[in-house]
Amino acid sequence: MIMKKIVADSHICSGCRTCELACSHHRARIFSPEISSVRVSKNSATGEIVIQIRSTCDLCENEQAPLCVKFCAYDALKLEEGH
Repeated sequence: MIMKKIVADSHICSGCRTCELACSHHRARIFSPEISSVRVSKNSATGEIVIQIRSTCDLCENEQAPLCVKFCAYDALKLEEGH
């Protein structure tokens, strides 16, 4: 069985949060980061960006690809396949 998961690289993420909007649109057809399965936060003291993929992520079931991956302008999110 092939397992798929979204892998995040916070080092190349700009913190634009477009992934959050894309995810919320998939989930509820509205743009609302609060309901997104992807969370992007930035530590204001260090500038470090943290990306979390929550357990509510369904990899954009019924889409050709996860929308967060598709609309990430920096390729900070990738769909990875494994066993």
